Formats: sequence, structure tokens, C-alpha cells
Amino acid sequence: FKMTAQKYTFKPETLEVNQGDKVTLEVMAVDTKHGIGIKEYNVDQVLPKGKTITIEFIADKKGEFEVKCTKFCGWRHFSMSNTLIVR
Repeated sequence: FKMTAQKYTFKPETLEVNQGDKVTLEVMAVDTKHGIGIKEYNVDQVLPKGKTITIEFIADKKGEFEVKCTKFCGWRHFSMSNTLIVR
């Protein structure tokens, strides 16, 4: 998946994969430094502005998981999230 982090949103807003899939995220912070975290998959990565970061993991747990910004990025930081759905 190619993703962007910008002004309190991740795009795309929802990621859907099948259990057992190898997930590759290519994420770029467009406007400032952000972070990306998926607690259940031990993902916690800093996203420097303007640089694409590649994150890989195996989707071995079924469910819906919050993908959130892990670096304070402004007044709406705590609402910056999207959803990973593993079927």
C-alpha cells in the first residue's frame, strides 16, 4: 500500500488484507514529521517529512486494528488514525 500522512489523516483511510498476507506499507509524511503505529503488529516508525518509509509485516491476526500517529503533530494529533482490517 502507498500511504500518506498529512494534517491529521492517513490516506487511504482503510487498509484491507487477508490473514497470512505479507503487508508492505510505503508511507510518506507530506507536511511535517509524523509517526505510524500498529500496536498489535509491533509497528512504531517515525515518518520524516518528505521521505518514503517502507514497513513490512505478516498479517497473522484477524480483526480490526487502529493505525495511529505516534509523533505529536499538532492540535488534532490524537484523532489521526485509520483502520487495518485483517479478514
